[in-house]
Amino acid sequence: MVARLRLEVTLPEPRSRTMERMDLRKDWAPLFTARKKPDLIEVPARHAIGIVETRPPGAETMGPIFATLYPVAYTLKFATKAEQAVDYPVLPPEAVFRIADFKKPEGWRWMACIAVPDIIDAAALRRAVKAVRAKHPETPLLDRVKLVSLPAGTQARILHVGAYDAEQPTIDRLMAFVREAGYRAGRHHIEVYLSDPARVPVERMRTVIRMSVTER
Repeated sequence: MVARLRLEVTLPEPRSRTMERMDLRKDWAPLFTARKKPDLIEVPARHAIGIVETRPPGAETMGPIFATLYPVAYTLKFATKAEQAVDYPVLPPEAVFRIADFKKPEGWRWMACIAVPDIIDAAALRRAVKAVRAKHPETPLLDRVKLVSLPAGTQARILHVGAYDAEQPTIDRLMAFVREAGYRAGRHHIEVYLSDPARVPVERMRTVIRMSVTER
């Protein structure tokens, strides 16, 4: 009989994946910060999860939209962290308006959104929406959440402090700056909402206002 040598092989424990952290607040800081003195910035191409609305903007329209986008945004964040070992922050909410719509009472078409990194694709969004619907079926507007592109290029920016319905003087200062700098207003008016109106007094609410511009 031939003796057989039995080898006991101990395999090393698989290493856990190193977590990659995307500091989008730092990478995209110029998009979420501004001063009361306007200036110009270059905005990179980005995309977001968003909902398009055709009714005039206001609490009755934005409330349900952001009540939908936030749970989807956090579900995407945690799924990406678990599945791809990539962590990133959920960013402040934004709204993108057509400048021409402010001059007419009807025919609005605007979008509320939350920017996401490029690793988020349509399939990941569908899975996140499905997960939110399963866990929170009462969440409104889930069927309307889309992956959308955000305006890029040269933009003017300014910080508004105060109520949303008191933005006009701030917008006027931004428009005056754009003209003096040799530009003209482009197509888009963008607002980034830095303050939670449920927690911050109206007079202290901070909103970054950006405007796409083109050279004359």
